[in-house]
Amino acid sequence: MNLLSPTVLGAAGVCTSPALYQTLVTGGVPLEVAMTRYLVALVLCWVAISLVAALVGEPPAPAARATDPGDPAPVPDVERPPGVPAE
Repeated sequence: MNLLSPTVLGAAGVCTSPALYQTLVTGGVPLEVAMTRYLVALVLCWVAISLVAALVGEPPAPAARATDPGDPAPVPDVERPPGVPAE
């Protein structure tokens, strides 16, 4: 997971939204404190999301489609001895 992906940035923003609100709207928290909290939350969210992504892994490949019952089975391509005609 990329540190600057929208998922990680958004998760860190949600985690620090009270401090960001206090800074940007009411002015109760200094900007340095809010940015420090955001950067710490950014690293923690990045680690947490990366761990979940590693545990879940890639989705499995889709299964092969079953053929219709009326279709003949595919004939494997094998070498024939010399002198034996192909069907």
